[in-house]
Parts: sequence; C-alpha cells; structure tokens
Amino acid sequence: MSSRLLSLLFASTLLCPAVAAAITLKPEQRLRADGDFSGKKPGKTAVDLSGLACMPSATGTLRCLVINDEGSFAQFAQIAENRVTPGATVPLIGDKASDSTLGTPPSGICKEAGPFAELDGEAVTFSAGAFYVAGSHGCSRNKGEFRLSAFHLARLKVDEAGTPSGKIELTYRLSDMLRQAGDAAPYFGRALNDENGMNLEGVAVTGPILWAGLRAPSLAGKAFLVGAPVDALFAPGNAPATVVPTVVTIPAERDRGIRDLAALPDGRLLALVGPAAEQALPYSLLLVDPIKPDGTRLLGDLPERAGLKAEAVTILGQRGGRLDVIVGYDGAKNGGFERYRLQLP
Repeated sequence: MSSRLLSLLFASTLLCPAVAAAITLKPEQRLRADGDFSGKKPGKTAVDLSGLACMPSATGTLRCLVINDEGSFAQFAQIAENRVTPGATVPLIGDKASDSTLGTPPSGICKEAGPFAELDGEAVTFSAGAFYVAGSHGCSRNKGEFRLSAFHLARLKVDEAGTPSGKIELTYRLSDMLRQAGDAAPYFGRALNDENGMNLEGVAVTGPILWAGLRAPSLAGKAFLVGAPVDALFAPGNAPATVVPTVVTIPAERDRGIRDLAALPDGRLLALVGPAAEQALPYSLLLVDPIKPDGTRLLGDLPERAGLKAEAVTILGQRGGRLDVIVGYDGAKNGGFERYRLQLP
C-alpha cells in the first residue's frame, strides 16, 4: 500500500470517529511493578485494578492513586520511568453506611435488595489538590442487587506531597445527577448485562465540573458523559442535588461505552471506550471536547490482550501535540500497565 493511501486512511479516521480504526496503537513500554498491589483478600495480589490517576509533577516521579473494583479502599503508588511502586492503602468506606455521607441515598432501584459490600470502585481522577473516586453507581452484575456501597463518590484531599489531609468526604449526590441524565436516565438502577443498565466507569474534572463517563447505556452508537458541578456534589447537608446536569453524547460505535476518562490541561478529555457489556469489541482511545462533542477524534485502537480488559487511562504529560499516557488492564496482575505516546490532531 502506498504511503499516500496510508495517509488518507489515517486522515479519514481522524475526521470520522465512527469509522473503524485505521491504526492499532503500539505501546512504548510495559511498566514493571516493584511490589504487589493489594487484592480484596489480605495477602492476595490485585488482578482487578480499574482506575489510575496521578498528580502533576515537575520531577518526573508521579504520586498516583489506584482503585480496585473488588475492595473498599484505594492505594497510593509511585510511577518513575518504567516502574510502578505500590504504596499505602486508604480506606474509603466502612462496612456500613455512614451518617456523615452527603446527600440522600438512592432507593427503589435494581431487581432486589443486597448487602452493603464493596465500593465497586471504577474510576479515579485528580484535580486541584484532591483525588476523586467513584463507585459503579450500578446494580450488581450477577443478581442485579442494589448495594448502597456502590453508589458513593469519595473526595480525598492531599497536600503538595500527596499526603492525605483531612477526612475523606463521601456523597450520594452523583446518583441525583445520573437520574436526570437525559436519554440515559431511564437506565439508572437497571441491570447492566440484560437491561443495558447504567454503569459508571470513568470520572474526570475540568474546571468546576466533574464528568462521569458511562459504560452503559449504549444507545444508537452513542456513549454518555454526565457533567455535575463539584460544589453541588459536595455541598453540606443531606438535601439531594437539584442542579440539572450537563449531558453530552459522543460517537462510540454500537454496543460500546466509556471505560475510563482523563482530563487534558485545555479541558478536553481522553476517553477510553470499549464493550458496554461483555461483547467482543475493541478498546479505543478518543479525544473528546465536551463543548464540541461532534468534533470527537479517534486516536486509535489498543492492541488486543487475550483475557484482559482495558479499564484505566491516565495522562502522564503533554508536550505540544504529543500526549504520554498509561493504560491499565483488569485481569492482569498489578494492572499490566503500558505506556503509550499519542499524537494529538
């Protein structure tokens, strides 16, 4: 194939995100884990990491937070060169609901009542001195149970060194926003696998807005971003949120949704998209402008890794039109993190 034709194929991919990727991205390197991340059971190594976010750094060594979807804690980590080093764990929720949680707990959803269990943490992001960690805000996968533990958004404030400062704040108010999420709203509190039920897997903060990226529902080839003001989510008291969220749809192709999000300095979002349920579909990286979602650009497909699900993406840094990112995988020991170098359009 001529280089001219290859150039045209690549250009058409950028101009029309619905077209199948003309390129498969290649990782620059795979990160080595110096130690093991904690699994759900004591002494077990994590194989289900689902989110990673890092504080900006001028030194090249990053202070990060990792979330495990089978636990009720997060874990600090350090990333330097080609190594990721696990650190201390941080409990996010206890073994029962806390009276200090902001807002009003959701009720009357899912197929049946279930126990207060793990957070089902699916997403983490960093902004303005705080990490934010979100549960799936969805019914349990196997039985469609309502487990209040999964309907929390946590804020962990840290100092300049990344050391926790103050109490962890918890809120139920993201559920109020999701109940008002336009065409996606009727799917809140429904089962993922057989009802296309709402499930959150990505969060990112740009300015005053926290964006929730929905794995499901996937409707007519569109995926959903739900934008909620951070101040409304964490306002004092137990009153539910009354602010109407901003709902943005992006082209993601049939049966695909958002599996993670990361924010660029200019307010655009890097979206990792993949199967909305368990379909055999590729994972891809999209560049999204929430203000102009019609301009969404496909950056490429991730290479297939047998038995693994791409579940985490975070931005290491940006130099001009080059973006350095890390992708992590559910099903891989210690996240199986890989570094990619992306060229922004």
